[in-house]
Amino acid sequence: MFAESLISLSQFITKSFIIVSLSVFSLRLFLRLASFLVTRPWRRYRTFTIRHRRRWRKITVEPYCSICLQDASEGEKMRRLAACGHCFHAECIDPWLEERSTCPECRAQIPPVPPEYPLIALVVPPGVIELFTK
Repeated sequence: MFAESLISLSQFITKSFIIVSLSVFSLRLFLRLASFLVTRPWRRYRTFTIRHRRRWRKITVEPYCSICLQDASEGEKMRRLAACGHCFHAECIDPWLEERSTCPECRAQIPPVPPEYPLIALVVPPGVIELFTK
């Protein structure tokens, strides 16, 4: 009798451990997926540094900043907008994006700045978050 109750207790503990482990794993997987989905559309631009490489028989076009009207030289930081693919110097486009949400060259709409806590934005409306953060 004691042995049977001990076996049933160990089976219960094993089943509970498996259920809890699967629940935690699926919750972590869901939170990762939700975080990826929330932050993915917010990519405004990619930052890169100009490096010159010699390529034989290929003519490469240098990135050109249409704000300051200069070609990019080696070692300068450039930003490529995700909405349209245009490149600009980082120090030229940052003040522009603080005031406007369009590309200076083609006027394509650029997504807004991502929220500070993207997972909270899934549950709480944006006005409530701004009410408590200000």
